[in-house]
Amino acid sequence: MPFLSINDSDIFYTDHGSGRPLVLLHGRSASGACWDWHIDRLRDRYRVIAFDSVNHGFSSNSPIDQPEPDRVAELEQLLAALEIERPVLVGQSMGSMTSLRWAARHPSEADALVLAGMGWPIPPVESIGPAPLRDGLWLESRNFNEAWAAKHPRIVAQYSRMRSTATAIETSLRPRVSMPGEWSDPAFGGQLAGIKSAVTLFVGADDFMADPVRSLGATIPHARVIVAQDAHHNAYVQCLDEFVELIDEAIAAVEERV
Repeated sequence: MPFLSINDSDIFYTDHGSGRPLVLLHGRSASGACWDWHIDRLRDRYRVIAFDSVNHGFSSNSPIDQPEPDRVAELEQLLAALEIERPVLVGQSMGSMTSLRWAARHPSEADALVLAGMGWPIPPVESIGPAPLRDGLWLESRNFNEAWAAKHPRIVAQYSRMRSTATAIETSLRPRVSMPGEWSDPAFGGQLAGIKSAVTLFVGADDFMADPVRSLGATIPHARVIVAQDAHHNAYVQCLDEFVELIDEAIAAVEERV
């Protein structure tokens, strides 16, 4: 199985296809497997890398008595280990935040960012309201539009199982401490306008992140904001074809500029 040693962690990844490199970053309490539907549609045109961030999927757990490793440093080391320059970063939720924080440190080093379900500023947790949990995953009432979920029960069930690994069991029994400042770095908001890479922001109209995504789009003047109607936090799966088309469009725009 393919693993990389990063920040004293075993990081599991998959690497499919050839051509322009796309790096896919999953959300919190998910895994790289959540991108399998996307990989099937992208691998014939690009080199597509997905990985399990520390404390997720098949990657290892961080020490319980220490803050989680910096996920931006994790991404930096993964790109270096795989000799990837000028990637297209595709993220969802936590993965989108990691991509944004990476881009704030490397404002012009990605060809494009295509980010789903993440904006700025992040709303306070108490404003989101209660959410039912199963094995650390929001249920379909928060993940997907209810009508869509009723028509696609198998996809919903598959998505919900993608957190079912030994790593997930360990973190549910003994939760890790989130990295200080990962979601609330006071300097971060001022760095966003400096991102030079092409940016596409995608969000479900019913996602609790919809307004922060619009705000982020106003902060990054050249960002393109796409709102999917009747979709929730996981619009990137519910609106799979539309999201893959946005990736293709972002790459085509980059190639036109070359």
